[in-house]
Amino acid sequence: MILAAMCIMLGIDSGFAQSGSSFDASPLVNPGDHVTYGSYIIYKIGDGVYKINDPGVTTGKGGAWGVDMYLICGENKALMIDLGNNYIEGYEKDLIAPRKNAANELCEVIYGLTGELPLEIAITHAHPDHDGMTAAFVNRNVDFWIGKGEDIAALKTQHHIDSSVFMVFTPGEKIFDLGGERIVETFLVRGHSNGGTVYLLKNDKLLFTGDALGSGFGQSFRSVDRLRLVAEDAQKLVDYIKASYAPYDRYTLRVYTGHTWQNVYGGFLYPEKEKVDVGYLDWRFIQDVASCANGIFKGNWLVESSGLSHIGKMAYTDCWPGAAGQAIMVYGIGTIIVPLNVAYEAAGLKMPE
Repeated sequence: MILAAMCIMLGIDSGFAQSGSSFDASPLVNPGDHVTYGSYIIYKIGDGVYKINDPGVTTGKGGAWGVDMYLICGENKALMIDLGNNYIEGYEKDLIAPRKNAANELCEVIYGLTGELPLEIAITHAHPDHDGMTAAFVNRNVDFWIGKGEDIAALKTQHHIDSSVFMVFTPGEKIFDLGGERIVETFLVRGHSNGGTVYLLKNDKLLFTGDALGSGFGQSFRSVDRLRLVAEDAQKLVDYIKASYAPYDRYTLRVYTGHTWQNVYGGFLYPEKEKVDVGYLDWRFIQDVASCANGIFKGNWLVESSGLSHIGKMAYTDCWPGAAGQAIMVYGIGTIIVPLNVAYEAAGLKMPE
């Protein structure tokens, strides 16, 4: 009754039926095909696998600049990864305004793709641009999942939703079996958050990383402890991929992040270079982020020809105001944004005066 009342207050049609979706998925035939529906752009990225992109608005801050959700359909059920920005109530801290019919719009997309398949939803982490549309799916017989260690109370403080709607799982132990040999494995990658979860659709070689490793131009870690977490967990992920795939197969791995608009190389990191839109990231990205983080602990940015470079300071931007002034560390196509004094502390070195 409480959830039903919530749906009424938030303008959600609790009687929405899966078969009643007006979303037309028929243009999504081949990988790369896309279609626009309301506020979203839906891309087919694999057989029964979709990216639901919220293009965002540059008048906002943080996640308001754009975020991505993913949907994997198996034979027996479907799994949605992440829930994007809150357009039901809006989110004041990121200057996100509510949108009319926001809940039904997203539900029509998701149920238009899943049909009658039971739906489960798992988030990569409990930040407002990744759990924002939770209310759209309450009271719809959906199982919600969150990784152990995440701030489950954030759902209440961010979006005024009882956190008990989420079930807690242990990343590394939880597996989502969607049927038809569609197995989604989970991995703990902390640092950006305490229970950050990366999801691997193993047979299809698709990896969904949220914000755990950044989205192309880096992730920010403000303390040695946070940097150590991502260094350790990213290396474990690298080791697992090496153990699970032959060398050739590793290089067919496609990595989809939480903010794929940031995959565009250039921009903040290399403003003098022409931007290159890579669409998605790959195995090199996972290795290079791990090498970048671990190289900082070795002080390798001070070692010529180590492969790790300190290329300057992060400029202020509305999409990432908290990273301004931090050092940009780059190894290959992996980037870590960190206060320079933290980098010296991690390496056990005294920062120059």
